[in-house]
Amino acid sequence: MHIVGHEILSRGLEEDGSIIPPFKMFEAAQIRNKTFALDRACRLEAVKNASIIDRQLIFINFIPTAIYNPEHCLASTFALIQELNIKPEQIVFEVIETEDVQDIEHLKNILNYYRSHGFKYALDDVGVGYNTLNRLLEVEPDVVKLAFEFTNGVSKNEKQKKVAQEMLTITHRMGAKALAEGVETEEDLKCLIEMGYDLFQGYYFAKPHPEPLKEIHSIYV
Repeated sequence: MHIVGHEILSRGLEEDGSIIPPFKMFEAAQIRNKTFALDRACRLEAVKNASIIDRQLIFINFIPTAIYNPEHCLASTFALIQELNIKPEQIVFEVIETEDVQDIEHLKNILNYYRSHGFKYALDDVGVGYNTLNRLLEVEPDVVKLAFEFTNGVSKNEKQKKVAQEMLTITHRMGAKALAEGVETEEDLKCLIEMGYDLFQGYYFAKPHPEPLKEIHSIYV
């Protein structure tokens, strides 16, 4: 196994230096009607941090409901990517909160705008809100990420295996890559490899680092 990409994570800092998890940050932003501003700030910081990654994929989260007009809302993001000489094909924008997306046509408009500029996109946490899976796959992503709830312990749970297999089948049928999130044990990794998953992510490989890892060691093959 080898590293094909890195996901850029957003975290806040309290005055005492402790970490603020993203759900708290965005919860506070939503209350103050500042979701767009925080989503934009996180996106721009992610792009700045991604500038040191050479050739590998760069996964960056975004909230589709925070983008009301792609051409206007994403202009600063695209300008920074060009300024830092990051290749568009390296960037994979991840749709988060997919289960909350009500306006599929608006989401398609955003994603088509990304793709028209050479970027890729992924669906995050698929399986949570599983009934919406087929509807969300209308957007034809490049990568579909199976949620932690269905990968953690999958080797010992038949219901999780069923969801994982169905998601894999649909994903491959549409020509996308299937990525298993939240892989933490060798048993689950082996199960997902044998199932046919293409990409893997989780603490089994590495925990978040301030610098991107160059290689991974002691991994099941």
